[in-house]
Amino acid sequence: MNFIVTAGGTRERIDAVRTIANEATGKLGSLIAEELAERLSGKEHTVYFLCGTGSCLPKTGSGNIRVLHVEGTGQLQDTLIGLLKEQEIDAVIHSMAVSDYKVSSVTTPEHIAQALAEKFRGAPLPLSEAEWERAVSQAVFARPLSAEHKISSDLEHPVLVLEKTPKIIGLIKDASPKTLLVGFKLLSGVSRKVLIDTAYGQLKKNRCTYVLANDMDSVVRGNHEGFLVDESGNYAAFSGKEQIAKGVADSVLRKLMEAQG
Repeated sequence: MNFIVTAGGTRERIDAVRTIANEATGKLGSLIAEELAERLSGKEHTVYFLCGTGSCLPKTGSGNIRVLHVEGTGQLQDTLIGLLKEQEIDAVIHSMAVSDYKVSSVTTPEHIAQALAEKFRGAPLPLSEAEWERAVSQAVFARPLSAEHKISSDLEHPVLVLEKTPKIIGLIKDASPKTLLVGFKLLSGVSRKVLIDTAYGQLKKNRCTYVLANDMDSVVRGNHEGFLVDESGNYAAFSGKEQIAKGVADSVLRKLMEAQG
């Protein structure tokens, strides 16, 4: 059996030395990788652990775990989809916190103002809000700073222009339709019903077998609560990262065994 566990968070480059990152630690993902490897000890298997910079790493003594480091969303996509197409992957546990945005361009208010001044010098100003929006959008990209090297720290107000990244979870079943997929959903300040319903919506949208619904408030309090939602909309509740990891590993392996007859 072969598995992919993604964990930690992606980092998106601003320039050669700066990044935008999130605070995901990868701890839960590392525990899930350990649980899978331990249960499959003595059997032929590989657990590919795709993790972001600074992620917690699984203990590799319990089984065949291959750690693959990725930085940005693009590298994650290439590595993950590459594995799915090159290897027979039985299950993907996608716990990684993937950046929703990446840096498209870096500029300054001065550069934007200069671009607008040049565009409308001797020309009529836009009359509608839509025309202004187009003009400003063009000006934002007209004079980008080079991000190949470190951007000067003397800039008072650098402007970061962000663009959406692809939803990696939505690409997994397209690349490997038979692979069992476990998604993760993290919300804060909502009721359990909203949390479960949102997770179930993600399950249906991305063709997951399970989605682990996480309550951020419980994570902050130090007692991580997770609810593993299945294809029927039912869920199993777990408390603490260790118990969540065991629950995910048990459910995934049980489902794979059922499929094998």
